[in-house]
Amino acid sequence: MSQPKRSSEQPENDSPLAAWFLGPKAEHGDVLFNLLTYIFQDYIHWRRNYFPTDPVVISRERRREHELWQDRLNASLDTILNNLKADYPVYSPRYLAHMTSETTMPSLLGYFAGMLYNPNNVTDEAAPVTVRLELEVGRMVAEMLGYQPYKAWAHICSGGTIANLEALWVARMVQFVPFIVRDYCQRHAVEFTVKTANGQQARLGDLSDRELIGLRPNESIFMIRKVARHEVEVMGREQQDVLDSLNRFVRASDYNVKLRGFDAVVKKLGMRPVIFVSAAAHYCLKKTANILGYGEDCVRLVPVTFRFRLDSAALQSMLDCLPEREYIAAVTGIVGATEEGAIDPIHEIIAARDWLGQAKNQAFWLHLDAAWGGYIRSLFRGHALKENAGQTLDETCEMYVKAINAAESLPQDCNSGAAVKIPAQGARLTWDSPTVYKALIAMPEADSIAIDPHKMGYVPYPAGIVAFKNGLVTELMTQRAQYISDEQEGIKAVDKLIEIKAVGPYILEGSKPGAAATACWLAHTTIPLDVHHHGKIVRTTLLNAKKLFWYLQRHRKNFAAFEAACGFPTRSRTRFSYPFTFIPLFNPDTNIICFVARPMTWQANKLVPAEMPLKWINEFNKRIRDELDIPKAGRGTQLPYAKEYFVSTTTFEQEQYSSQSIEFILNYLYLSPQEYNDHGLLVLRSTVMNPLYYTAQQEGIDYLAGFVTHLHKVARFVIVQIHDLMKQSAEIAGGLEGWQAENSSNPPSFEPKAPYGQPSKQF
Repeated sequence: MSQPKRSSEQPENDSPLAAWFLGPKAEHGDVLFNLLTYIFQDYIHWRRNYFPTDPVVISRERRREHELWQDRLNASLDTILNNLKADYPVYSPRYLAHMTSETTMPSLLGYFAGMLYNPNNVTDEAAPVTVRLELEVGRMVAEMLGYQPYKAWAHICSGGTIANLEALWVARMVQFVPFIVRDYCQRHAVEFTVKTANGQQARLGDLSDRELIGLRPNESIFMIRKVARHEVEVMGREQQDVLDSLNRFVRASDYNVKLRGFDAVVKKLGMRPVIFVSAAAHYCLKKTANILGYGEDCVRLVPVTFRFRLDSAALQSMLDCLPEREYIAAVTGIVGATEEGAIDPIHEIIAARDWLGQAKNQAFWLHLDAAWGGYIRSLFRGHALKENAGQTLDETCEMYVKAINAAESLPQDCNSGAAVKIPAQGARLTWDSPTVYKALIAMPEADSIAIDPHKMGYVPYPAGIVAFKNGLVTELMTQRAQYISDEQEGIKAVDKLIEIKAVGPYILEGSKPGAAATACWLAHTTIPLDVHHHGKIVRTTLLNAKKLFWYLQRHRKNFAAFEAACGFPTRSRTRFSYPFTFIPLFNPDTNIICFVARPMTWQANKLVPAEMPLKWINEFNKRIRDELDIPKAGRGTQLPYAKEYFVSTTTFEQEQYSSQSIEFILNYLYLSPQEYNDHGLLVLRSTVMNPLYYTAQQEGIDYLAGFVTHLHKVARFVIVQIHDLMKQSAEIAGGLEGWQAENSSNPPSFEPKAPYGQPSKQF
């Protein structure tokens, strides 16, 4: 099924962003209602017209007997609908908590249509239409990520956890292929050379086990085919005999981890796997190591910088110091960390892989967890640009910076209702360094990528995608199941690319909803994955995250303005009794803001951090979150209408982020490393994902300014509670420690060091 052709007279940026969503007040309710009704009517007609001469099975008389049951159905349905109204209003610009938001109308319509037909995409025998759509979606997303769509292989899965698991599952199989081929060549007297990680040619039999398992993934993936071609073209053997012989040998090999099991293979090898991941990695990667038989202990956390990006120098050092008995199962980079939204320096990880190849003749499988930030790549598509073969990364980066910022503008800020006036700014998406641009440009160098349409693709759950740069991995992963597919295991040709027409034989999951494919297909065909369409959605969220960062950063300077905006007496002596501010921890890479509400004190008419124990600062932030939240499951029901805005939290802990790695942040917050090691740091977290902040602002409401103003009200209420609790605790303990009195002239005893430069310059 091909995509609809765009008229040559239509401008590339003809679609207004607001047209793609139902809207916070269901402004496009009539449109969506009519289209949903159209889909359902069409579906009913399809049923009625299929074999029109078939009799009516449920007669009118019988239907009248069903009225009592239907009454119970209606009552139970009302119960569900009533209860659902106590759910979070994730569609609203007031929701700035977790990674969920409004979904596009095309994705809702596509999901509804697919859901009615209920296809099972495990096989095209159960889903002849939606399997084809899923393969098309895979090519669309693979192309957005920078892969060659007809050489790559991508499919829909339930989400990022399965996508990451499947990527490393495939990597595990690929790594042992060279051992299978070495044994085959020895058995069949085949003299065969391979390209090693340092770029040199070497006889396969001359390489050590460590060099074999460290071959570049693409070399390993092609290796069985290359041996087959060598036997046919150089040794003159019959092609079909060679293919049959190779496939039989692969299946019987002691290194076939799929059949022999990982434990048996790794014992034969005598080495232990290690997976290097950023300390900010999603917890599912430890689950993946568990499931694959590696064990969670094999996951090595690479320290992060104070921006929560992987420290590439630390990674290179860890690679350099790897013991002989350990091998690199994979390195995983993050494009949009779940907690902080940070983007790892993918280009520097690739440079570390190149260094390792030259220094130690080893490479590794590079997987990217781009479940959150992968759709930012849409900003790099749709430009009339051509990258030259000899072009440096710096030149490519400069080219894309200009192209992205020359694309269609978004509205200027109008400051409606803001307590803090923000300077007029257009739609220039400028990250504070080229690191993020370079990381996104380098993504196609990865061997596999996980990405979630149900996050920044604005598609309903469940819809994740795993993409492999080389589609020939399917030949290594085929699982024969005669009742769903006639796909045979093993390689099927010497050098011809095989068109992939199925999904089920190559994946971890079994039954899977075709509705996810119809949702993604309709969304990505009507809102193409380029800078002029889906890129608009991504860009507006990134820009508004920068705006929220700006508001929070200036709260301290404008404390009095916020007091006035919240309606507190401006001349009362008590108005500054327990001052506070909101401190964003870093300028965001994506659209997630992490910040801390910090008690302050007055010093020479300026707010400076009050010397307060970290456990009370954590309690302060926890209570703010509680005021901006509704009870969780099992803790009662509260309708969300009582809450004006929503926020989430996360906790930084020493086991994940050492005090050394976030030393700058601790200094910036005037916190001691020992307190952090003892208590962790509870952080407020806002996901700026709603696409309509600019649209709302044009109608006179600045939700982000309103959010910070409401935060001020809540924090002012909570800090009095914290002070009272501290006072009670101090009375019991025999004295109040760490609280600076109003207008104290005594400076805090814990002085910040700012080892990376002055905070005002860094933040």
